[in-house]
Parts: sequence; C-alpha cells; structure tokens
Amino acid sequence: MSVFGFYVEVNAGCIVILLLLLYSIKRLPTPQVKYELFQTLVLWHIVYFISDSVWALVNDATIPKNTFTVLAVNYFNAIIMPVVAYNCFMFAEISTRPEMTRKQIERFRCKLRIPIIVQFVVLLISFWIAPDFWLDDRLEPIGFYYFILSFLPLIYWMAGTVRGLLRTRTMLNRANLGTYLIVASYTPGVLVAGGAQVLFALTTPIFCFWCTAIILFAYLHMQNQLISTDSLTMLNNRNRLHDYLHQPREEKDSFVIMVDVDHFKQINDTYGHAEGDRALIIVSQALKKACERLGSSMFLCRYGGDEFLMIAQTEVPDDVVKEVRNCLQEEVAKSVSRSYKIEASMGFARWDGNPESFKESMINADKRMYEDKRLA
Repeated sequence: MSVFGFYVEVNAGCIVILLLLLYSIKRLPTPQVKYELFQTLVLWHIVYFISDSVWALVNDATIPKNTFTVLAVNYFNAIIMPVVAYNCFMFAEISTRPEMTRKQIERFRCKLRIPIIVQFVVLLISFWIAPDFWLDDRLEPIGFYYFILSFLPLIYWMAGTVRGLLRTRTMLNRANLGTYLIVASYTPGVLVAGGAQVLFALTTPIFCFWCTAIILFAYLHMQNQLISTDSLTMLNNRNRLHDYLHQPREEKDSFVIMVDVDHFKQINDTYGHAEGDRALIIVSQALKKACERLGSSMFLCRYGGDEFLMIAQTEVPDDVVKEVRNCLQEEVAKSVSRSYKIEASMGFARWDGNPESFKESMINADKRMYEDKRLA
C-alpha cells in the first residue's frame, strides 16, 4: 500500500466516525440552535476530509495527475477549509449567546460569509486565467498557495479563540467555559497538527486525527451540558443544582434567592405558550446580566416552570434583589413593546453551605418570595 493509500484510509475512517456522529446528532430531541450549528460543523469536516482524500489520490496518481486535476483539488481545499473555520467560529459564538434571535444570527452569518465568497471568486478567476502561476514544474502548488489556504481559516480560528478567552473572564460566560476552551484549543491544535503533517511530507493525516478528536470531545461536552442545562433559557437545571450543592466549598454563608415570574399563567393563557417562553427568556437574561454586574460568586438555575433560583455569596442580599429588578426593567425595555408587564417577585434566606440544610433555606426563601408577591 502506498503512503497516500494509508492517508486515504485514515480519512475514510474519520469520515465514518463523523457520519455516525451526524446520525446521532440528528436524533437528538432538542431544538437548540447550537446543535444545528454543530451538525453543520460536522458536515463540513466530512466534506473537507472527502476533498482531502481526493487530493491524496491525485498526488498518488491514482486519479490522473495533470494541471486540471491538481488545480481542481487544491481549489476545493482552499474553499472548504475557510468554510470549516467559519463554522467553528459560528459554533463558538452563537452556542454561548442564547439571547440572539434567528434573524440576528442570520444577519451575523451573512457578514462573516463575505470573505469566503470573495476568496471563492478571486481564486476561481485566477486559477482559470493563470494556472501556471499557481503550480511549479512538478505540478505542485507554490508556497503562496499554502499562504492563501491557511490565511482566512486562521483569521476565523484566532478570532474565535481570542473572543472566547476574553469572555471567560466575565461571570456571564463562566457557565460556558468548557465550550469556549474546547473551541479555543482547536486553533493551537490545528497549528501543531498542520506543522507535524508538513514535517511528515504531507503523507500522514494528523490534521484529520486532530479535527475528529476535538469534534468528539466537543460532542461529549455538549451531551453533558444537555443533561445539566435548561434547553429554553440555557441556565443550569435542577440536575446541575444537585451537583453544585455537593461540591466542596469554603465555609462561607450564602443566600438562597427565589425568583418567580408574576402572573405567568395569565401570560400563557392570554398570549400563548410561545409568548410565555419569551417572557421566561427575558427574565433569564436579566438574571444573567445581574450576576455579571455583581461580580461575586453566584449559582443560577431555572428551578422549574416560572421559578428561578440563585445562590449568592454575599452579605447584602438586598443589593442582589435590587440589581435583578434593575436588569429586568432594562431587558423588558429592550424587547418589543407588549400589552402586558413582565415582573418578578423575590425572596431570600441565609444558607450555611451544608447540603442538608439547603431545603430549609429554600423553603424560607420561598415564603418570603410569596410575601413579596402578595405585596406587589
């Protein structure tokens, strides 16, 4: 077997793995946009591995090696690679920004596609008009081609890495730390894998190995998130709350804060469940914004229905409640004008950090929340 035959076989194995993964993703009972983005990301990796395998067959002369076939396979690689990198960036950006609407996402995607379209057109014209410029006497691409091949993908990958690392510094995005770090690791991995592949004279598909491994790792991370994340608001759910309560922590008093959306049943009955879902998303965004602004150690989850739960390490719980109300007003003002109000009642109680006493603290916080609701 030739070295390029081994190259093709490894690519084929990775393609089979990703096809099985794609089948698994399609069967997931979730409407989350990030799974649609991840599915697209996996699909484009498969397309690239196919194109890369054809490139290997041309280099091995299994497919006749001439000016047309060499330019064709290198052209498709130079177009598909930026698309792969673009989808990596979109997955990192959108999967951790649940507040974006589909219309905003599509507008964002259109802007980011422009460099790919420009490269698509310019390369097609230049390959057609001046094919000899791109190939040497042995029908091998010149060094400038490899610069074009890697430049735009590196821009997308580096942008995703930098934006991810910057966002992990804020409270708002610490819940998504794993997703950002996975995507951030893609870029240095690509550089190392690509460099190693060049050292092995382009005959070992190290890049294929790395991409498949990181995709599988990202999928496992997303599955774990699916178990511990509320699919509507993207907040922690009660499974994650249970894990949090039993984590080792410093002996420091905290406050349990219960948040309940006022007149939520009336919103559902009058305007429909879709409008009720939008109200819950607005409240969840306000809670996340409050956590970010306060900057102290907090845990936030959707406890169930229209109830949310916060655990804050603070000595002034009234400040937390005040900030949540301010953020809720801001989020409501940003949303489309509606004929109903979105308000919330809140109550809090001290918790000593012991899992055994948490239920009692939550009951006390719940009582104060209903007192607040009666006074509203």
